[in-house]
Formats: sequence, C-alpha cells, structure tokens
Amino acid sequence: MKKIIGAVNCGCFMCKNNNSFDMPNEIIESVKKNELVLFCGAGISTESKTVLPTSFYMDILTFLNSEYSLNLDTDITFSELMSKFCSTVPNGRKQLIRKINERFDRVQSFPELYNSATRFHKEVSKIPQIKTIVTTNWDDYFEKECLATSIVDNKDVALWNTFDRRVFKVHGSINNIGSIVATTNDYDKCYERLSNEPIGDRLKTLLGSNCVVFIGFSFGDEDLNKIIDILSERLDDFANQFYLVTVDRSWENNRDSRIIPIITDGQFFIHSLRNILIEEGHLVEEDIYYFARYASQVASDFHTDWLNEIDNFNEKLASFPEIILSIAYQDGVIHAYQRCYANRQKGDYLIPGYLSKIVVSYHNLVDQHEKNKNYLQMYYDLGYQDGLINLEIFLETNNPLIPPLFIYEGENFATEKELFDFIVANRNSEMHQYLKEISVPNDTIPHFYPWYC
Repeated sequence: MKKIIGAVNCGCFMCKNNNSFDMPNEIIESVKKNELVLFCGAGISTESKTVLPTSFYMDILTFLNSEYSLNLDTDITFSELMSKFCSTVPNGRKQLIRKINERFDRVQSFPELYNSATRFHKEVSKIPQIKTIVTTNWDDYFEKECLATSIVDNKDVALWNTFDRRVFKVHGSINNIGSIVATTNDYDKCYERLSNEPIGDRLKTLLGSNCVVFIGFSFGDEDLNKIIDILSERLDDFANQFYLVTVDRSWENNRDSRIIPIITDGQFFIHSLRNILIEEGHLVEEDIYYFARYASQVASDFHTDWLNEIDNFNEKLASFPEIILSIAYQDGVIHAYQRCYANRQKGDYLIPGYLSKIVVSYHNLVDQHEKNKNYLQMYYDLGYQDGLINLEIFLETNNPLIPPLFIYEGENFATEKELFDFIVANRNSEMHQYLKEISVPNDTIPHFYPWYC
C-alpha cells in the first residue's frame, strides 16, 4: 500500500472529495504491466455534480411529473423511468434519444462544462499504460480525450486487440444511437449479450484475468451489481477481487466481499496513480507537450518569417540551391514538435525511452537516404530526428532551447548569411549539381508534407 494524502483543509468544490487513501500495490503493479482495467460509470462524466446541477435521471423524472402529472418518486429505477418515458411520450424512443443528445450538446457548447465533464478522461489519457476501459456511459469522451477505439457489439470484439487503447461501451454509444441501452427491455437484452455472446465472453476474460477498478458508481447501483454477477459467473473462488473508487461513503458498509471500496474522487485517484508512476520512473511529466507546442510555434514563426523575407526566391535558389535543404530540415523539425503535441491524448511520449527508439529509427532512415543520394528526404528526416532529440534534451534538462534551423553538411547555423558563407567555403559539388536540377516553379516556395513520418 502507498499512502496518498488528499486535499487537507481544502473545501473547494473541485477538491473537497480528494480524500486521503491507500493505493493498493496490486493496482500499482498491474498498471506498470499494462494490465489495469478501468470500469467507469456515470459519476466520472456528465452525471457528475460538478458538471450540471441535476442528473439526466432527475431531468426525465421532473419532465414526466410536470408534463404528464405522473407523480413519480425516486424509488423508480433508471431503466424503469426510461421505459415509462418511452411508453408515455409520443414517439417516446425518438424523444428520449433527442433528450440525450440535447444534454450532450449543452455540455459540448460550453467549454467550462465540457472540461468538467472530461476531467477524468483527460487524466486517464496521461497514463498510456491504461489500455482497456469499460464503461456504461453513452458519451464519446474516452474516444475524444484518450483516442480509445470504441467496442460496441460482437463484430467489434473480433478486432478489439487491433487497437492500442480501446473502450468497451456496455450500454452503447451516442455515435450509434441504435445501440443505446436505456429502458428495462434494453437492459434485459444487454444482460443477455453479456451472458451468452462474444462481447460478454471477452469482458469476462478481461475482468477475470486483470486488475479491475470500478469508478463512478453509486452505492446500491442495480446495474453495477448485475454486471458484476454476470461477469463473475462460473469463476467461483477464482473470481477477481475488484476495487471501487467512489465518493459515496455508503460503500464503507459494503457487504460484497468481491469489492474493496476506496473513498476518494475518481480523477484524484487517477492523478495520484500517475504521480506514483512518475516517482518510480515509469512516466515522465507532461511538460514535454507544452514545450512541444511552444517549440512548434517558435520554429514555425521562424520558418515563415524567413521565407517571407526572401524577395526573389528563385534567384536566390539559382545561386544557392542548398537552401532547399534547410526548408526540408525546418519542415521536419516543425512536424516532430507538432506530432508530439497532437498525440498528447495517447500519452506515448510520456513513456521513458519512447523517444530514444524513434530517434534511432530516424537515424537509420537518414543514413539510408544519404547512401541513396535522396538528399531532400534525408534532410527532412534529419530535421524530424533533431526535433525528437530536442524533445529528449528538454526532458533531461528542462531547458526550452531550440537548435539553429539552418543546416548544411552536418552543421547548423543561426542565420542565412552564416549558412551561405559556409556553403561558399565548403560546397559539396555532387549535392550542388543534384539540387540545381530540381525544378521549382516561379513564385513557389517548396514545402515538405509529413507523408513519411
């Protein structure tokens, strides 16, 4: 166990549930081996009280009582309430889907609400060792924020290990409205699939062979209990011990021996797990993404400003065709930074040693292009490689330096004049002749796309 200290004496709305807790060693060791499975409920998404003042359940209940005078109380289960809506409201199923969409649209329309709804998902994205997520939620936040591929039905299950990170949508997805599980009949069909179909077999295997943490479920959640029963059947004494992270202290009186409750906020739990991985050298800080974004902007501005300052590019190219190598190099550097930042949701760049492996592969590519005298691709890949090396140096030194962006024959230069002076004194005649034969249309400046990254 590792003791996690919560937000002591902090009663703010966002931190008040960040309680101290003991992080089980089993969870720590399983995430290191990419074997931790998260099973997420509504409490980590739009149904969190930090997002909207009322739940979807209460919105539907209030609507039916107000518009149809049904006098329903909160003893009715979620699925029964949705069934009542569909049977009472004209075109009930369509109207229910409309209301689900309206709720997601409202959250999506306000960045503050969306950021609150996806706090947990963004935290998960920073732990690339978490490969498998199961959720009863309809939203697509794991797909958007963690770049997880959704698994919805039996056909998807056949491809589940094709993707690096996947999310099993037990109750369907808003992106596939026919799959949404809401009514009592939907739930019965869902439990049947989990009991007897391939998607259920796959989930049973996952939950039976990995460490599983349930997050975002309330005490007495009927659906949670049923799912655990189904997915644990036939395992008997070999059923896994499950952990459940929740702010609902009712779980402290839990009598289900299969579940060990951890009373704290889900986002804080994942954040604390990530900090442990950083402390033990299994992750690096996410500062690399902020540096990549900064470096990309600096390099892009330099590249654009330099090219815009050239009055007659074709004349300069005729005298110094070697400048096209610096253009290729700068595009490569910029793309290395851009890809790092763009892929932050996967979290790969946070794995120690990840960059080193890519640098080696690009070093080999540069050597191959040089042997084949494919100079333009060589210099582009050299730029991409140097951008990656620069990211590595930042991780080691925390120093946000960017290398000079003019290059020729293994030398870097801060200014165009330094570059040209060096070329005059050290011109490679074979390369010069090769570059002179490249045809560049008038008033056109070459650009190198990231087609080979």
